[in-house]
Amino acid sequence: MEAYSKFDFDRNENFQQYLLNVYPLPPNLDKIKRKWYKKYIDPEFDINQEFQNPSQNTQSQENQKPQKQENYQQPQQSQQQQQYNQNRQQLSSIPICTIIEGMLKVLYFPALLFLLSPQLQKFLNFGSVFICLLGIYRLQGLPKRNHIQEYIHKIIQLEFTSNIFYIFSLFTIDSFAFQLPIALHFMVGAAEFWKQINHEDGISLKIANYIKNNRTEIILTKQKIEIYLFLYSVFGIFIKKTSFIHAMIIFQNVLLKTKFNINMINAQAYIRVWYADKLSENRILPEGLRKILSLIWKGYEKLLHLF
Repeated sequence: MEAYSKFDFDRNENFQQYLLNVYPLPPNLDKIKRKWYKKYIDPEFDINQEFQNPSQNTQSQENQKPQKQENYQQPQQSQQQQQYNQNRQQLSSIPICTIIEGMLKVLYFPALLFLLSPQLQKFLNFGSVFICLLGIYRLQGLPKRNHIQEYIHKIIQLEFTSNIFYIFSLFTIDSFAFQLPIALHFMVGAAEFWKQINHEDGISLKIANYIKNNRTEIILTKQKIEIYLFLYSVFGIFIKKTSFIHAMIIFQNVLLKTKFNINMINAQAYIRVWYADKLSENRILPEGLRKILSLIWKGYEKLLHLF
């Protein structure tokens, strides 16, 4: 039957000559082709054998296409449904306080950009304190009655605790730059939360992965900015850009973190090396200026160790 289906009747001169003697021509030439093929080509050919012509084969393939497409879509839809159920189950396993903390961190950034009014920024500061309290609760829980001192010692080492002390300074000045340390810390937390609840490949997940992978560098940058802002707030007193109260609040935060926070200790060491290399021990600068810069740094370090 395969040989019959491949036989080219249109180009066969004998078959075409045979057709000239057939009158009238029937609408379906298949029977004539079969009889002629059995008589002149293959005597063992069974003319009653079922055969699917090319048009029928094409139609059958076309009918199979939607079925194949449907069979392809079914496992794809099933996989998407399974992924959705997995994400929903994982989200339900996250404590509600952690979800609230994560969502507030995500919402912090549009709020930071749009709440430009000093009155509205105060609400943002209160929200930041609430986020930090949720972070402390997530990491250390609530204090136990007989372990209050141990609990305080643990939470004072947390970045969230130092954030609360730092946020107090934000109530005394209206400046976007002073919001940067809080923004950097919340950005890391928002990325970790987003990666925890979102498993679909996309630009947001790539950004979250990048932030999480560079968490150490971002937190170190946060500490450096806090030190720079403290130095700026001290000089800002003389140019009437900051106040003495503002400088003291930031100083107590830097002082506290220098004693208990390993991130701030690393930042202090990094800045000490940079300051010596670029300023106080840089031979390109005049010797008198280098001595003044060296005295400033020594005074800063003595100030840190006074308490």
